[in-house]
Amino acid sequence: MSKLVIVDDHPIFLDGLAHFLKANGHEILGLARTIEGAIELINRECPDLVVLDVSMKDGGGIEILSELRATGNRVPAIFLTVSIRPEQTLAAIEMDVNGIVLKERDPEELLSCIAKIEAGENSIDSGIMNDALHYSIMSKTHTPCLADHLTEREREISNLIRAGLRNRVIAEKCGLTEGTVKVHLHSIFQKLGVKSRAELIVSMIPAGSE
Repeated sequence: MSKLVIVDDHPIFLDGLAHFLKANGHEILGLARTIEGAIELINRECPDLVVLDVSMKDGGGIEILSELRATGNRVPAIFLTVSIRPEQTLAAIEMDVNGIVLKERDPEELLSCIAKIEAGENSIDSGIMNDALHYSIMSKTHTPCLADHLTEREREISNLIRAGLRNRVIAEKCGLTEGTVKVHLHSIFQKLGVKSRAELIVSMIPAGSE
């Protein structure tokens, strides 16, 4: 059985999930409701596996996993979510997510996903994977080089975001204020036609990469 950290910003759901997993033999090392709290907890406790909500008030699983991977933390991760967009799935796969389970599924599916990961396998909901593959195929049929429209500074910031860095850290590295980074980020989003850091990460995945 695994030692787990669970991240979700809904306290009632978080508490219920913790009790459910405990009842099924897993050890809960800690619970977190924010990105910063999650990263600090995961790095401190070194769990066997983390269960992450994709959509939280201050970001979510994509941002957490991106930052963990950027610092070399390869902890196995499951996304447990109400829904996930195809571009988010592709970003998660790019960052080596190990499992994706929908909250509407039977709780046994989460236990099965954990068991498969314990056995060295990955487990992503088939419907989610099919949607992501379809999105990937369709997007590769028309991929204009929008990145060519970015300034040198915007490309630098985009690469740092893909590396998983937060705005505060990017500001320090680039010698900018955090407010200026946000202004650049707004411009990048507009030029690339994306609405989130996750979509930005996906837009930077080279065409044809798997």
